[in-house]
Amino acid sequence: MKKIFTLITVMLVAMSAMAQDLKSTDYHDQLVITINGETMPAEQAVITITEEAEEGKYTIKLNQFSFMGLLIGDVTMTGVQGDDDSEGFTNYATTQTATITNGEAEGIMGMLGGKIDVTVKDGSRSKGGKFYAMITLVVPGVGNVDAVFGDNNFDGSSINGVSSDDDKVAAIYALNGARVSTMTRGVNILKMQSGKTIKVFNRK
Repeated sequence: MKKIFTLITVMLVAMSAMAQDLKSTDYHDQLVITINGETMPAEQAVITITEEAEEGKYTIKLNQFSFMGLLIGDVTMTGVQGDDDSEGFTNYATTQTATITNGEAEGIMGMLGGKIDVTVKDGSRSKGGKFYAMITLVVPGVGNVDAVFGDNNFDGSSINGVSSDDDKVAAIYALNGARVSTMTRGVNILKMQSGKTIKVFNRK
């Protein structure tokens, strides 16, 4: 009997040690939301990415997600596939029903039954202390809520003399004036946080 208790104790200690080894990172950046073609002003947001016990799987949580002044709550996706590439990025993609917690029981969280359909689109990636994500949430009665977290400039280099450390990109537009989530091939118009507008030619 003692052997069984000893074995259980060892297993519990090992599981606890594994849980402590799992890395969790909070990313702070701007979140830009677009609903039915209308883009809302950018807001500061926090997204937490946590490694799961299964290799290559992550939990992604949008902390206290809200739009148009309406709080949804913490939107959590689990089992998100994260693939490392040769350039040091971890690339994420998933379509799943996420859980909502820490919202208002009589608000959107309660109305949706604590669940919401979410897609993290291809092209979402992290490296170092930066995370860029394109996320779509399906909100009944509203439609698709498209959210872009951060920007896709990871090298910290200057763009036409504007350093990304001092003046971040707030929005990207194609030459025809349509807002896009990432730079397209050809001429792109970047609107900076300072209010400056610059044109950048992208060869890719």
